[in-house]
Amino acid sequence: MANYSKEAERQNKALKDLMSGKEHEKEYVQVGYEGKQENLGGKTRKSELTDIMASVRMPWFCPKCKKVMKTKLDEKFWRVEGHCFSCQVEFENKLRIEGKFEDYANRKMLENQKAQLKDLEQSLVDFEKTGGKKEFFNSVGVNTPELEKETWEMGEDKFNSMVEDAKKFIREKRELVEKAENELQGAE
Repeated sequence: MANYSKEAERQNKALKDLMSGKEHEKEYVQVGYEGKQENLGGKTRKSELTDIMASVRMPWFCPKCKKVMKTKLDEKFWRVEGHCFSCQVEFENKLRIEGKFEDYANRKMLENQKAQLKDLEQSLVDFEKTGGKKEFFNSVGVNTPELEKETWEMGEDKFNSMVEDAKKFIREKRELVEKAENELQGAE
């Protein structure tokens, strides 16, 4: 049957019941997560996932200004700053008026640079664990798919020189970040 779906059939049955005056009874179950709740004499017991899910989910209203949060910018700033985009604009505007925005922006950039260096160090540690060797598995074939193993090596000398270059790069950037941090602390 063309264009047949259980959802269309369910909707047609519901309409038929409504038009004939019968009360429609749902034949399906909707599932959502609320957590386990038990009655413990006025106290309710929640699953540990309930609070975690609530903290991750963006609220409908900004915790600071109580306005509706509905744009992508609101979601971004809620995840990063804990309030909506409008509150962030007001906060930064207040800093500009007070003459403290430059310091705030420099601190933000410095924190981002520190996080990037930390990521680079972690990826270097992961790269060192490979020893310059990597194995890939590829699915090949159309009618009879097979798994093909591909090995890749860069050579010990090349590997060691790349690791040393990366360590030197990270060390130089860390010194620049520490110097900038000291300058910011001296400006206080």
